[in-house]
Amino acid sequence: MRRSRSLGARCLTGVLAIAVAAFIPGAGHGADLIAPDAVSLKDAPEDAPHGGNNHSTIPAGVSGAAMVGSGESMLMYMPMYMRMQGTYIGTDQVSTPTILETPHSGMGKYLSVVPNSMDVQMHMFGAEYGVTNAFNIMVMGNYVDKSMTMTSYAEPMMGGNPAMGRTLYGARTNETDGLADVTVTGLVRLYDDRVNHIHINLGLSLPTGDITQQVTMISPMNGMPMTMRAMYGMQIGTGTVDFLPGITYTANKDLWSWGAAYRGRIALDDNGEGYRWGDLHEVTGWLGYTFIPGVTATARIAGSTQGKIDGSDPLIAGPMQGTVPGYYGGQRIDLFGGVEIAGHQFGLGNTRLAIEAGAPVYQDLNGPQLGHDWQLNAALGVRF
Repeated sequence: MRRSRSLGARCLTGVLAIAVAAFIPGAGHGADLIAPDAVSLKDAPEDAPHGGNNHSTIPAGVSGAAMVGSGESMLMYMPMYMRMQGTYIGTDQVSTPTILETPHSGMGKYLSVVPNSMDVQMHMFGAEYGVTNAFNIMVMGNYVDKSMTMTSYAEPMMGGNPAMGRTLYGARTNETDGLADVTVTGLVRLYDDRVNHIHINLGLSLPTGDITQQVTMISPMNGMPMTMRAMYGMQIGTGTVDFLPGITYTANKDLWSWGAAYRGRIALDDNGEGYRWGDLHEVTGWLGYTFIPGVTATARIAGSTQGKIDGSDPLIAGPMQGTVPGYYGGQRIDLFGGVEIAGHQFGLGNTRLAIEAGAPVYQDLNGPQLGHDWQLNAALGVRF
């Protein structure tokens, strides 16, 4: 069933209510729960409580986990590189013949175009400003580049085995790129002391990314090039306004730091092409150890679940798995290892560089669907 538009109204009302509360004197300072407002990081002694959570190590792949003090700001650049390879149905990686035996309800009776791999680059740029010690605003924009290689096979003979005797027409690589969706998020501090920090993240993703990109495929009907609207996963944006809830916990004591975060992405309505992405929920936790001053090693585990695409774009069609809304979403668990470098220890001021790499240890996908192979995250930040 489709969600009603009232869901969007309720989410927006909740965001506005909490944002307004953050401006009310005393808001976010419940009895025995919230640490009192602290002086700015610029003026505070190193071991004093402060308006942000600047004392905590945050892995490169976790965004929206740091707050700044009142009147302070932070600029961020967060590139991400990801490789997708191998087709999964549930938890099983399947072969090309299995894909070619998969029935298809659209053009062609069976799937005839098999994805080999997909590379994704995302370059995220962001700015965060401390309206008060308890309330920050963060704006993120990003540029996305996607490249997918797919192999086309001739349609099967009538009545024959769909995985046997097919003519191999060849492989082709297509690329889509452009500016993706912009997000605006409010960070509201709930608790902060010398060790622990908790804040909530409430944001919206705005549909600034293109959802009408095109690719040129080798047609299974005749082996000739065919230009068509790109598959859902090759589009740059979502086309929808999405609610972005979250909560973040970070902590630091002596040489150790740790944290956990939840992030959600919930489309508030269908886009103009008639579909929305499935609800996404992600939970992550991490541990850090500072083995030399200014250099911290990090280990992180992340789990995610996402629903199938709801609805469909009538112009996204063809006998390939990426055109089927039901072949998106699933569950995944990833492990990451990385390092964070604090620039002030090396005479570089209030800068931070973090890098991490990881891969999935569990995938249960609504397939056939390309699985994740590896991912590299980086984060460069500077505070003012």
